Amino acid sequence: KLFPAQRRERNPPVLASFAAMALILRLLAFAAMLASAAAGAGFSPEACTEMFETMKKLGGPVPPGEGVAGCVEVCSMVKELKDYWGTSHSEMSEFVCAKGKLYGCVWAGTPPKTLADIGC
Repeated sequence: KLFPAQRRERNPPVLASFAAMALILRLLAFAAMLASAAAGAGFSPEACTEMFETMKKLGGPVPPGEGVAGCVEVCSMVKELKDYWGTSHSEMSEFVCAKGKLYGCVWAGTPPKTLADIGC
């Protein structure tokens, strides 16, 4: 055992941040992969953005046939991660918001919630 003065911090804050960032990257990549596999060739950030723009414009669900499988799942993960990090870790919060912006995330509600509504 080390004396208290000789102990080294096991998880310095910087390393913990990098580990958390790596975990988020893996989770988002996994969600995108699952969504892509479920949706086939139609899933993309651009297709999601277009679908969510329609949702926002209509103020509710998109018409049948205009939904893109996987987009809701990716944006659900974005919201969960944003809720988790909140404002306590600005770097992680900004990273999650950037991913949400890439997919044009909007969440169902009346009116639909945007990235700005969740603090991005």
